[in-house]
Amino acid sequence: LAVTLPHSDAKYVQLFKGQTFECLAQGLIDIFHHIGGVPRVIRFDNMSTAVKAIKAYGEREVTDNFRRLQCHFGFESNFCNPNSGNEKGSVENYVGYSRRNYFVPVPEMTDLVMFNRELLPDCDKDLKREHYKLERLVSDLFEEDKVKLKPLPRYPFEVSKHVLCRTNAYGMAKFATNS
Repeated sequence: LAVTLPHSDAKYVQLFKGQTFECLAQGLIDIFHHIGGVPRVIRFDNMSTAVKAIKAYGEREVTDNFRRLQCHFGFESNFCNPNSGNEKGSVENYVGYSRRNYFVPVPEMTDLVMFNRELLPDCDKDLKREHYKLERLVSDLFEEDKVKLKPLPRYPFEVSKHVLCRTNAYGMAKFATNS
């Protein structure tokens, strides 16, 4: 998961074993807590963990789990247009930067949660550079971003996927490939 804040160009990354809703939610939560707040608007790709369907006029039908995350943290979502990689150039460039700087050579770890925790302060070190356009330190611009963040909710978000299902005559339910 790669997150960039466009005004300051502050950037954060988290590593996960897959691209599930739970990974998205946990990554965002960890980043929100690390930076001390929630961005008011977050631009997303049209990932299936967030978007059920792309409708007419750019509307999106979001998944129930994504809506739950959005309502809990109070952020607005904005989605990229399909097949428009140019709209997310900053974050795409950061994915490459992250791979080269944090994941080469391939890190060895025994605890992914601890690795991700240690990765966030490493991302903070990148704030010491000069903004590519504004000729100011990213850390100073990031302080301006922080003032505009929404406060963290009082209660924690339960990182789980809620799924409605039916049981058979034996009271068994099927989820994904498990039964």
